[in-house]
Amino acid sequence: MSEEASDDAGASEAGGVGGASGADSAERSDVTPESVRDAFVDAAPRTAADVATAVGAPRDAVTDALTSLEAAGDLRRKELGDDDPTTLWYLPAATLRDRETEGIAEADDDIDRALARMTVPGASRMMRDWRRDAVRAVVEHLREGGPAVSDEITENVYPSHSAGYDDPESWWGCVRPRLLSVPGVVHEDGAWRCESDS
Repeated sequence: MSEEASDDAGASEAGGVGGASGADSAERSDVTPESVRDAFVDAAPRTAADVATAVGAPRDAVTDALTSLEAAGDLRRKELGDDDPTTLWYLPAATLRDRETEGIAEADDDIDRALARMTVPGASRMMRDWRRDAVRAVVEHLREGGPAVSDEITENVYPSHSAGYDDPESWWGCVRPRLLSVPGVVHEDGAWRCESDS
């Protein structure tokens, strides 16, 4: 290979490396704390991997944004596990209340008040909020899908709102008795339904 050809190949190779680096930088620059914060729409905690998938961005860039949001007080985090802990990120309760006031979290005032007063099991505030959110998810399922029996509810709601329970039976044991304290929710003839506010 001639010296000129070798120089051209080297320049091309350097350009390729620089191009890849530039693409990574561009991808990272698209990640803002605001876009990461918008991935949190309810009380459910999320891992950095969950958020990275939601916003379509590199995990390390998302983790940097999550750390910035925590420092600013816009997010909280909790470590679960001892040997290889999992970091969960979640919205502060005050932010959830503000979103409800602004109409971002859509639920009527009576249901919000019932959920806020609801006593649920859980060693931490985050876990209790997570379980209240599971009850809310069942109410929304009944509103959107109409009457449903318990098996249908667990099949459709439990997978995405497990609230720390390892099996649907334990989860339903927590959710079921609390549904009847939610305004408009009725259990009749073996089926659950959410009555119209009208």
